[in-house]
Parts: sequence; structure tokens; C-alpha cells
Amino acid sequence: MSALLTQYFENYAEASIARMKAARLAVTYYERIKVRLAKKEDLSGELPIIKKVGPEGTMTVVKAAIADYKAQIASAWAINQRLQDLGKYKCSLVVKEREHIPRADMSYQFKSAAGTVKVRITSAGETFKLELDAGKNPMSAQLAFVELEKQLTLIALSSK
Repeated sequence: MSALLTQYFENYAEASIARMKAARLAVTYYERIKVRLAKKEDLSGELPIIKKVGPEGTMTVVKAAIADYKAQIASAWAINQRLQDLGKYKCSLVVKEREHIPRADMSYQFKSAAGTVKVRITSAGETFKLELDAGKNPMSAQLAFVELEKQLTLIALSSK
């Protein structure tokens, strides 16, 4: 197994989970504000902007913020577009009622002349499981890993 690919996809999974967690906390915060505004509570002491835009304007901003953060949760597992163009990418999120962070099931498949590398990451809460597979032949598997590493290196160098 490739140490570089393992490190790359572990970092990717950790960052994706962190993005989902941060966005989920923001959604929860804004949903509480929305409920309090609906109850006609005076929040001008906590949210000074209410004095400028009023409760109706604040409610509009709160609804937009909730939608934005929910979109961030949905896109937290997105991969680099160039990497996505090089292979097949699929990600699904499963929301369980008693869990704060949705579960993710991400799969990526990269084909090269040397072989196919399959990456699968499944998450539950703040934990994840990473599986890298390039077939049973160790020589072709290593070459396939190296090909994907080259592409990741090129993407990293060209994105700065």
C-alpha cells in the first residue's frame, strides 16, 4: 500500500469531517436564532445587526445562512475537480436521526495503463475507514499507486 496515498486520503477525510462538523454547528446555531426570532424575542442585545435591518431582515439572513451551511455539509466530501476528471467519483451522505454528522460513503476509481486504484472511505461521526485497492498483483498495484501519486503531485503543483 502506498504511504503517500494513504496520507493524502486520510487528510482528505479528516478535513471533510471537520468541514461537516463546523457547518453542522453553524446550522444548529442559526436554527436556534430562527426559533427565537419566530417567538418574537428581542435579540438586539446579542445580534446588533437587528437594530439596522430589523427582525424581518435578520430572519432572511438567518434562512440564507442555514441554506448556505447545509450546502457546505452536502459538498464537504467534494474532491479536487481535476482529480474528479481523471477518474470516477461517487459520494453519498446518510443522515441518521440520532447522529449529528451525516455518514459518508465516498468511492473513487482511478484507471491508468498500470492498473486501477480504488479508494473507498466510509465515515461515522468523527471516525472513518480508508480502503485502498489496486488489485492482487503487487507489481502492477505499486505501479498504479505511483501513477495516481504522480497525478496528485501535478495537481498540487499546479494549484498553487
